[in-house]
Amino acid sequence: MPCGLRFPHCCATIEPTFPHDAPPERRSAMKRWSVCRVLLPLIILSGSSPLFLQAEPIPRELQRWLTPQNWQRDTDGPILKLGRPGTFDDTHIFAPCVSLEQGTYSLWYCGSSGAVQDRMFVLGRADSNDGIHFNKNRQNPVFSFGDGEHSVLTPTLLRSANGQTLHENGRLRMWFSATDFHDETALHQLYEADSLNGSDWSEAGSDNLKHVYAPTILKTGRTYQMWFTDVSQDPWCIRHASSLDGSKWRVSPDPVLELDQNWESGRLFYPTVLRLGDAYLMWYGSYWTERENTTALGFAVSIDGLNWYKHPQNPVLRPDPERPWESHYVTSQSVMQLPDGRFRIWYASRKQPPFLNKYFAINTAHWAGPAQAETKPPARPAKVAFPEWQAESQAELKAMLGIPEQKVALESEKRGELERDGLVIEKWVFTSEPGSKIPAVVYRPKQLKAPAPAIVLTYGHGGSKSQWQYNYAAQAYAKAGLVCLAMDPIGEEERHIQGRLGTRAHDPKSVHERAWNAGRPIMGKLVFDTMRGIDFLQERKDVDPSRIGVAGNSLGGAVASWMAALEPRIKMAIVSGWAYDNVTLRSKYCTKVPNQRMRERFTWPEFLSLAAPNCAVLVMNGDADWIIDSDNDGTAWRGTRAVVEQAGRVYADQGAEGKVKAWFEAGGGHRPYMAHPDALRWIQQQLGTPALTTEQIKTMPTVNSGRWCDAQQIKLERLYGTDLHQRGATLADFGLTLTDRSQLACLKPEERGTPAFTLEGWLSQIERNE
Repeated sequence: MPCGLRFPHCCATIEPTFPHDAPPERRSAMKRWSVCRVLLPLIILSGSSPLFLQAEPIPRELQRWLTPQNWQRDTDGPILKLGRPGTFDDTHIFAPCVSLEQGTYSLWYCGSSGAVQDRMFVLGRADSNDGIHFNKNRQNPVFSFGDGEHSVLTPTLLRSANGQTLHENGRLRMWFSATDFHDETALHQLYEADSLNGSDWSEAGSDNLKHVYAPTILKTGRTYQMWFTDVSQDPWCIRHASSLDGSKWRVSPDPVLELDQNWESGRLFYPTVLRLGDAYLMWYGSYWTERENTTALGFAVSIDGLNWYKHPQNPVLRPDPERPWESHYVTSQSVMQLPDGRFRIWYASRKQPPFLNKYFAINTAHWAGPAQAETKPPARPAKVAFPEWQAESQAELKAMLGIPEQKVALESEKRGELERDGLVIEKWVFTSEPGSKIPAVVYRPKQLKAPAPAIVLTYGHGGSKSQWQYNYAAQAYAKAGLVCLAMDPIGEEERHIQGRLGTRAHDPKSVHERAWNAGRPIMGKLVFDTMRGIDFLQERKDVDPSRIGVAGNSLGGAVASWMAALEPRIKMAIVSGWAYDNVTLRSKYCTKVPNQRMRERFTWPEFLSLAAPNCAVLVMNGDADWIIDSDNDGTAWRGTRAVVEQAGRVYADQGAEGKVKAWFEAGGGHRPYMAHPDALRWIQQQLGTPALTTEQIKTMPTVNSGRWCDAQQIKLERLYGTDLHQRGATLADFGLTLTDRSQLACLKPEERGTPAFTLEGWLSQIERNE
């Protein structure tokens, strides 16, 4: 093979075994997670030669970080000790926060005097030329809460993704947790201060985020990301929050780290996070089950900062009984990658009981970092054909999405039709699966001389067949001479229990969990219904079954990406308003969880390559779309371009060069690009446009979406209804008008809200079948 492919022997799926007395919901959860542990063939795209290797189900770029961490202590004693009697830090010292700027290490720490029950912490500072030998600042303490009651705890500085200290408007930004230890509520709250020089700080201001302890904050693009210990209830866990200004925080709905390894006991605390390349790294503390009254440090990695994989050899830094000053605690830490590539950690420690000191000293150690990943071929490579790898991979992903293996008869029933502007709009109802039916409309030219190419639309969050951009695209495709199928997605419009539009009914966590635990993820349902749409089109005499494609925007772009990867019958996909990048793992449950599971098996180039060679994929985005590129720094688009380039080499190796492309509109936001003239050009190239010539498409007039929506009296959603996003879209102008929703209704009055057509009915059905 000219591309130098190497493949393993076919992998056998590992069938999980479950306790016979486990309740159904437990068996479902066990089955769900067992899917994630199956060994799969993976491609390592190196240059132009993909290598097919076996790997554990963890994103490949993270695996090198889960090798042993050999931390080396640098001193025979603490680098920072308790202060002299009578000073502010003569009894307790902990929570180092270290910065390296212009060759000087600055270490801020929390110190207190008095007995444990009377402690109140303030901030001290020490400086060093080597990160090991520190001198305390003569101005200490350099910061206090100011009311004589609240302690300054666990300070953190604003840092760039790789952990380097950031200044904003020439000033350092520091966040810390504060509490009054004499307050029965024990409330910990997030506060902020800033400084020009690190010694003179502004008055503390509250960010009004409660139950926060030990924050760590990185700025990635425009986004401030915080990981913190949630102390609202036992056991403590670690959570994530994001902000656009560092003041107003949105806490992610689920903990990102909880107690689940054998060494961990009681609580998790003190997260320290860096991001190097595509990997987020977290060191965190817990009580150590092996030795009473001790803490140790664990380590975890992530590709999105939300879904973490813990080190199998945790804890990676343990107390040392031979070093009395750190015999019991080695937590409350700061970690930095040094200019020479090594890592250095500064951590607080506690000596043996009796515990007169909450923490006793500050210490340091270094680690060379992980070895570089080897790219050796497997010991016993066995070549197999790309189609075999593709088929095996598609089968694994279909199983993960819960795509039913068997299909029932569609039992299609026509519910009427109407004519407008030279088009015919047919109304249909057909069966997707037992207990779940789909209302759908077909747009077609009134006159067709031969079986026509066809497109199935896929929808964004809250989208359905009556939403303006899909009604527009469907009419535009029909004007171009195609047949277009527009179906209501599960939970929207006529598949909503109250018949409402824009509900996003499948978004809530509770819905995701019900579907996922039943083995039928929401994304799998959206994809399977789209596959049934292909079945429906292939039964029609006016459709050419060899020329069918899909097109969708936003969530619909995500669905189109899965269709391209898994559905061999489609010849074209337009993936609009979506990225082939890890940034999509921060999205809503229906997209992020399947993508997280997919990324445990494949890289993004591999996922896109599953469409080769038959399905031509056009990825269309605006390069200013911060809805998808959430950091608003181009990360998602740089990643997508690289993925398309790498997948393009696989396409070329399979004889389909040029059939995967990335298209970007300069300055464009989250727009419905599937109705852009360039989308029509792609459709013509891949499927054909019977009613339009190449020259007609090239010279086609355009209309601004905002002006068109105003003319149709369409009220756009606040978030999307801006010139950057939906109001600024360029649409191929066919002189279209909006089709009234009432004209597109397919259901009889007595069918509306019944289980066969609703999300609730489908959930109940799959739970009964589970």
